[in-house]
Amino acid sequence: MNEEPTVFTRKASGLVRELSWWDVLLFTLAGPAASGMTYYTVKVPGLYPGGNMTLAFLVGLLVWIAPVLLLAIFSSSFPRSGALYVVISRILHPILGFIPNWAYVMGGGAALAVGFLNYLGLIPLASSIQIAGLITKSSTLTVIGNSLANPWTRLWISLVITGLMWILELIGLDKLKWILRTIIYIPLGITIIAIGIFFVKSGQPSWDAIFGSANYMAVRNLAQTLNIKDAMLSPGAALQGMLLSVLWAFTAVEAISYVGSEVKTPRTSYMRGMLLGLAAVGVLYILNCFAVFSSFNYNFITEYSWLYYNHFDALAETMGTIPPAPSVPFYAAILGRNALFAIILGVGYFLWYINTSMIIWMAGVRGIFAMAFDRILPQKLTEVSRFGSPTWANHLIGIFAMIGVFIGLGDSLGTGLSAAMLALEDYTCLLFIWPLGLAGMFFPYARPDLFEKSTFQFKLFGKIPWVSIIGAITFGVGFWMILNVTTEQNMLAMIITTVLILIGLVMAVIMWARNRREGIDPNKIFTNIPPA
Repeated sequence: MNEEPTVFTRKASGLVRELSWWDVLLFTLAGPAASGMTYYTVKVPGLYPGGNMTLAFLVGLLVWIAPVLLLAIFSSSFPRSGALYVVISRILHPILGFIPNWAYVMGGGAALAVGFLNYLGLIPLASSIQIAGLITKSSTLTVIGNSLANPWTRLWISLVITGLMWILELIGLDKLKWILRTIIYIPLGITIIAIGIFFVKSGQPSWDAIFGSANYMAVRNLAQTLNIKDAMLSPGAALQGMLLSVLWAFTAVEAISYVGSEVKTPRTSYMRGMLLGLAAVGVLYILNCFAVFSSFNYNFITEYSWLYYNHFDALAETMGTIPPAPSVPFYAAILGRNALFAIILGVGYFLWYINTSMIIWMAGVRGIFAMAFDRILPQKLTEVSRFGSPTWANHLIGIFAMIGVFIGLGDSLGTGLSAAMLALEDYTCLLFIWPLGLAGMFFPYARPDLFEKSTFQFKLFGKIPWVSIIGAITFGVGFWMILNVTTEQNMLAMIITTVLILIGLVMAVIMWARNRREGIDPNKIFTNIPPA
């Protein structure tokens, strides 16, 4: 397998193994925890009235089990940067590995998603500060909260945050892992406290104590007066709509697979860390969802979200203030009825977004690095600093992350272009799953030489490899996800996605031709697993 390692950019990646199995677990948990934990839980019921959000998160967890198990198998067997891309390109075909990986790292899996999440994370922070102002009757806090709720204010702040993140991603994983651990532990602890409060306190009296006597019922009556019943969907249609957000909310569980060259004892770390991490984030999602609904009533949360996004002015008049955006820390702060607690909640849930952004940024960089290491992208993108961190790959992600911030702005302003870009993020983020499943199905047959070196060689009835069965399930799940996303049929999103993928393929063609001119056979690259 390794007769000609020189076909790669160099004989070693230059990356250092810094992460433990505990980091694998934490990053698998924290990667997807942002929007679902903080925002979609209480926003989406108002977008698709008639559904069951807790059920949607349970379905999302079950759907992701097979892909995560297959990811753990491949990552533990071939622990390299961009493991998804490396395995798919070796088992199926280089271009079948390149297309989903390029779409993922430049689109909704990493680059564009980073800026979007940095922007989105400021929304629950704003609502928490608004509640702190209402609790204390502080005009200063109210002004800060309302200012942060302004889409244009969030633009400049999120641009600064993205710039700082750009710098941090260059310092090396030996230092970055400690920052990530800290900003994971803080929101995890705060979320557990919030869940506990939801289970022991009722939302209606706390709401009325802040917004005025009988305001809780006034909000409910307003929803009925404005005919929310006409917006109700059938349970099946509502669940399908909810899954658009839920499936995306679970993404980033795969991000840790991209740093295989930097994980200690990967053969055990990935199987243990990824599976436990998926279970942890799934349980946390479901508990978080069930808890807030048990306190405030599912119908009320649906009605508030529906009013906020469809009848904002009428809701503001009924509440007598600028309505905060629906978020989990917003509802938890109402129960706490303490300004400091409200701000702590906002900061804690905001950190979910920050650690998710940093984790998927890290993954995107390694995905670009892996393609460049295979000479399918410019070799400049494989440069590694003295801190053990890729440099130019980081800069490429940073540029696209900045563009992602403006997607967040457009989403808040409700522009048509933003809707297209969000559809692009969904599609590009989920595209990798069906080729991953296809690779799993054919792994023992297309590349028996690699299968013999894998960590998972069990067979059903001594005949059918389990990896093929898991691959078939993953393929089905991935294809269903893509069909679910494409039912949105956003023409502009289709055009932009096509252009994005075409740009990557043009670069791949140019690099393929250059390699030929330099006397390097690209086909030989993909018969080998790259050096660690």
